[in-house]
Amino acid sequence: MTTAQQTQARTLAEKTQPEKTALVVVDYQNDFVAEGGALSKAGKSNEPLAAIQGELSEAIDLAHHAGARVVFLKCEYSTSDNRFLSRVFLDQARRRLEGLYHKIPVCEPGSWGSEFYGDVQPIGTDLVVKKHRFGGFDGTDLDMVLRSNGIESLVFTGVVTHVCVESTVREAFFHDYFNIVLGDVVAGYRQDWHEHSLQLMDWGFGEVVDLDDLRSVWA
Repeated sequence: MTTAQQTQARTLAEKTQPEKTALVVVDYQNDFVAEGGALSKAGKSNEPLAAIQGELSEAIDLAHHAGARVVFLKCEYSTSDNRFLSRVFLDQARRRLEGLYHKIPVCEPGSWGSEFYGDVQPIGTDLVVKKHRFGGFDGTDLDMVLRSNGIESLVFTGVVTHVCVESTVREAFFHDYFNIVLGDVVAGYRQDWHEHSLQLMDWGFGEVVDLDDLRSVWA
């Protein structure tokens, strides 16, 4: 690499070479996205999350055809013996999350709520990484899986923008991955928080682009 190249930010095409890139699908599960899931039971709007299903399916297909890896992150939180959730986690949930994780179980292993939503399903070549915290790297083998497959760049999709998406993007940056966030293929239940989260991620932890931008380099 020349000195001039070292002093310039990499282009989107340079950062998303398919053989070095993974598309990450964050938590696109019934409890967050479906009507009747945990999020809607707690009075939060699931409609913006369900609305990106078409774009998300297209992004996954685009990654498959380009030759990029696809990694699904899958939450497992609530269990009968509470093996995953700490006192700190549950205390914060009691303060702010309207019964989630207490009166309303979230992503209980083996439940309908923990299943992936609609047509957004992994195929045989995709990887699935289970997690028990908001960030995809916290206590998981995600970093090992990515590095074992020669991945240097991550393209983020899924839900919820200001929670698990942003948490994982921040962690990925600290693990020295190039981060691309598809702004129209992530969603939150509050538009103002969604937009603010995109601004924060683009400022500090990665590049926010649209699906059209990725399509232009992976077509």
